[in-house]
Formats: sequence, C-alpha cells, structure tokens
Amino acid sequence: MRNDIYNRNVQDPNYIEGQLEMDDTLELFKQQIESCLFTPQTSVMGDIGFGSSLDEFVWSFRTSTSALKTIINKQIQTYCTMSTGFPYSVDVQFFNGTIRDIAQIDIIIDSENKFSVIVA
Repeated sequence: MRNDIYNRNVQDPNYIEGQLEMDDTLELFKQQIESCLFTPQTSVMGDIGFGSSLDEFVWSFRTSTSALKTIINKQIQTYCTMSTGFPYSVDVQFFNGTIRDIAQIDIIIDSENKFSVIVA
C-alpha cells in the first residue's frame, strides 16, 4: 500500500531516480521532519506556526542550542504524524564560520538512523 508521493529533489543525495510513491514509514517521517525544518514560519496558509524558520533562529535571534532544540522538537511533535511511531532525538551544535556561524542539526531516529542539516 502506497502512503505518499515521493518528493525528494534531484539535488538531494538520497534522491532515487524514477520513484513516484513511497511506503517506507521511516522515509516518510524523515520527509515530514525536513518539511518542518525548511519551511519558514508564517508561509503556510491556515497554520502560521508551521515551520522552523532556521535562518531566523540561528542568525537573527542568535539563539542557544537548547532553545533551537526546543523549537525543532516542538515542530516535530506538533506537525510530524509519524513522530509517535519512532523514538528520536535532536542534537544542535554551533561552529564559528568565516562570515557567520554555522549550525549543525543532527536528528537520530531509532538510535541508528541519523541525518544532519547544516545551516550556514
């Protein structure tokens, strides 16, 4: 049984050529998380709270690692329907960059599936 439309971009390192649908619940959960992380807040009609606005929180507000973790966890708990089926954790680290700081967000699912998001 197919659950969703495959929506990975061609530039995504995990892109699979020719795939249109998917039924892998772990992959669906990852895509839900990515949607929350990369969507700017106030850009979704009907729910202005959807989206993490990572750029704003990392540079405009100069937030701490714990505050950014809280924001990401709240987005996942509120908007990712698959979050109840997988244990996950969020880790955030900041690094000094040459022009501006860099944030690395690691999301570990089931203690073994990890993906990282770099905000630079």
